[in-house]
Amino acid sequence: MFARKDRREFLTTMTLLLSAVTLIACGPPGDRNRPTASEADTPALAVETLTVSRGLLFKEIEASGTVSGGNEAFVVSETQGIILDVNFELGDRVETGQVLLRVDNTLAKLNMEQARQQYETAQTEYAGIKQLFEAGNASKTQLIRARGAAGSAKAGMERAIKSYDDCAIKAPISGYVAQREGPAALGNFLSPGLQLARIVDLSSLKVEVALGEGQISLVKKGAPVRVVIPAAIDQQTFSARVKAIAAGSEPLTGSYKVVVAWSNPYPDRIKSGMSARVTIDTEEQESVILVPTAAIVDSAGETFVFTAVQDQAVEKRIQKGRSLGNNTEILDGLQENEQIIITGISALNQGTQVKATMIGNSGEWE
Repeated sequence: MFARKDRREFLTTMTLLLSAVTLIACGPPGDRNRPTASEADTPALAVETLTVSRGLLFKEIEASGTVSGGNEAFVVSETQGIILDVNFELGDRVETGQVLLRVDNTLAKLNMEQARQQYETAQTEYAGIKQLFEAGNASKTQLIRARGAAGSAKAGMERAIKSYDDCAIKAPISGYVAQREGPAALGNFLSPGLQLARIVDLSSLKVEVALGEGQISLVKKGAPVRVVIPAAIDQQTFSARVKAIAAGSEPLTGSYKVVVAWSNPYPDRIKSGMSARVTIDTEEQESVILVPTAAIVDSAGETFVFTAVQDQAVEKRIQKGRSLGNNTEILDGLQENEQIIITGISALNQGTQVKATMIGNSGEWE
């Protein structure tokens, strides 16, 4: 049994010990949110940030298409008969009106001579009836019939002359032979409407590209365009212009056709059918808040980004707008001059300690 004095000292000592333990466990109110020893030892995550700023989403519009001649035409047979002569080869330079091949014209020549004789006869009869009518010896009805017969004979003669001329098939335009079809061979029998060749005028070129509805309003006729044709001259850029813009979209794709045209300084190197990349300068537009698309997180039906605030990652809910390439328009949720985190996104959570390095402005980021 303790003596009364010893018991009093023992109780006092225990009370002091319990108070010390309580103070250590609870700590002062200001220290309750301090990280644990393990948390304090975790290094901050190094990230890169951009200062949120405005920019143009569509500084320029890039698209791809296929080069074609400024003017292209198909050579089509308008007659029938055996091919007697072929005067062109694939790749030849031809001029407007140049005879490319000839078809047997024996029958056409006979028809033409007969039609000419019929016309001359009809003209003579009409002249005689006219004299009789003026002398009062022929009726007006006779005169009208004679004049109609002469007109019909003239039309028949002109058709016969055309049929004869069509036996010599000519180039409709000047250019290069891009296609020579199999039927265009010596000894073949031609029928009307048969395609024989394709002529391409390479003095000027064009490219047709398809743009979306979010882009077409930013393109105007006459806008400057830069064209690159890797297969012909990889590093050279050709200056072009927007020649035409479709008034409506394609029914199947919903895209809008834009035609880009320019003069061809290298007709011997740039060919119809080559692939081309075009860059179209856009019209002036209102600047918007832009961020890199890769910095945006879509999770559980929410869209957000991480910003760096006092060395911590902070989630910011946003509303996205249009996207183009690496950039996305932000309609709501971000303000200019905030610091948006663009690296290490997958390792971030609300409140993650970060060490941020600012590397540029979001509105100018490529």
